Amino acid sequence: MKGKVQMDIKNFAKMIDGKEYGYPMFSKKELQIAKDNGFVIVSGASDDLMEFEGTIQDEQGCYDGGMIYFDRQGAFGSDGYATNRIEALWCDDKESKDDSGNIITWTYKTDIPHETFMVYEDGEPYCRGIVFSIADLKE
Repeated sequence: MKGKVQMDIKNFAKMIDGKEYGYPMFSKKELQIAKDNGFVIVSGASDDLMEFEGTIQDEQGCYDGGMIYFDRQGAFGSDGYATNRIEALWCDDKESKDDSGNIITWTYKTDIPHETFMVYEDGEPYCRGIVFSIADLKE
């Protein structure tokens, strides 16, 4: 890919919306655009992982949901020393439904400004992922 592709976060979230769950989920081009623009993509994997891709490349265990703390270098699981956090919700029947009322396996709550995108598995909602700018993180 020649040169950096500049993109705002809303359009980037639209670009990766509708992915089918699998490995790799994001193309090399999409990951490069995320890195070039300082974006971090957060999505679920299997029944126990929160994955960070783009500007932060990491993963943390969150079996059955839970809080993941992190900074600009990576994630720290539940140690709580980092000032940024994302709560993973696993099959939450109150907050994790799509427009049709289907339960989404993985969803996330955070106070970090972000956009969302959907990932499907066999046509069913699997993950409402988030994408945020690393510039919006607390130190």
